[in-house]
Amino acid sequence: MTRVAALLLAGMLGSCGGGGGDGSSSSSSSSASSSSSTPPAGPGRSEESNAAVSLSSGWTQSDAGSFAWSGGAAVQSTVPRAQATFTFTGTSVTWIGTRNVSSGIALVKVDGGSGTEVDLFARSEEIRTPIITLNGLSPGSHTLTIEVTGRRNADAESNVVQVDAFDVQAPVVSHLQETDPDVVFSAGWDQADSTSAWSGGGVFTFPDPPVGGARVTETPGAIVTLTFHGTSVSWSGYRGPDAGIARVQVDGGAAVEVDTYSPTRRIQAVVFTATGLADASHTLTIEATGRRNGASTGARIVVDAFDVTAPGTRFQENDSAVIYSDGWFHGNVNRTWSEGAASTSATAGARVTFTFTGTSVSWIGCRKLSTGLANVYLDGVFVEQINTYTPTPIEGYQNTVFRADGLAAGTHTLTIESASSGGFIVVDAFDVRP
Repeated sequence: MTRVAALLLAGMLGSCGGGGGDGSSSSSSSSASSSSSTPPAGPGRSEESNAAVSLSSGWTQSDAGSFAWSGGAAVQSTVPRAQATFTFTGTSVTWIGTRNVSSGIALVKVDGGSGTEVDLFARSEEIRTPIITLNGLSPGSHTLTIEVTGRRNADAESNVVQVDAFDVQAPVVSHLQETDPDVVFSAGWDQADSTSAWSGGGVFTFPDPPVGGARVTETPGAIVTLTFHGTSVSWSGYRGPDAGIARVQVDGGAAVEVDTYSPTRRIQAVVFTATGLADASHTLTIEATGRRNGASTGARIVVDAFDVTAPGTRFQENDSAVIYSDGWFHGNVNRTWSEGAASTSATAGARVTFTFTGTSVSWIGCRKLSTGLANVYLDGVFVEQINTYTPTPIEGYQNTVFRADGLAAGTHTLTIESASSGGFIVVDAFDVRP
């Protein structure tokens, strides 16, 4: 079975729903006609308004609200058989959309194949999120079709399917919450209001206490630092009429002042991005200045989440190259997992083995109060035991729990074994570099 066929047979769990744009662009609810004369989209991001995107009847612009969609707008539908088709040239493609409790089920096809159903339900509100990535396509032009089924998860409140953007030849992306163990706050930061739909907020799983959402400050000199490994990083926070000015640095370099003021309120907004970094370890530092735009009524600085990108290929937890023993629960959608779902186990001795070809591999998992010990093996040889337990309020989702570099070129196996009863082990994805 090919990589593409395996992905098309495996459903991803997530969600989608309404919201609003940041005003930087607009989208028509009518078809963004993609005729035979329109060239396919190339590498990079294509918004839903791109000529390479064709919308059937039944799609409308996403409801106005406080969300900051990619490019400022998105479209959505609840109409059964409504289709969005994206024509592109490349060997991989990612659908960017939304997951939440109002999201339904979509049917995803490549080049008119049989396709797979994608359940977009999620318990938190996640916008601009990768819904599904298809790798290993043959070089050349392809079509990705998203069809509304009109159906929904039993726990969902509606059946909305949203199309925000598409990425062609996208790098690996890890969406890190403000509670991640690699994020360190100084004094002066508070928990942001729980009424806003921050990334990762609004949910908790017993016995873990409710934490997460976002942090906020107006204190001059309050600092937060993220340590990450990658070639690009984005800070997601807040823009609004009471937002202030922050000072941002990468690796201690020249500071850049970021004015987060906006006349309209925008949640989960990307307020700063640094690209073109070396594929190495870096630090991103955000400092509240206590100053504000003359039009702003406040100096609020909000840290909600971070997106870290890096070269390589991400394999989701349900890829055909990932083999589980007994003792695993699949389809956990309770948190901000990569592409919506993760597999978990609290059974001592339960194993998962990932077979890959490359010189570097990472296990993407979770660190939090309820996670425990794992034994890691490479090519059948024990490497180390990792304790993924971290005390409250640290919760690391899409966290790089283990990374091995400098492997000999060729095929390898990475095995993760639950080493204790009671503490969960989470398998969210694996990242491979050639």
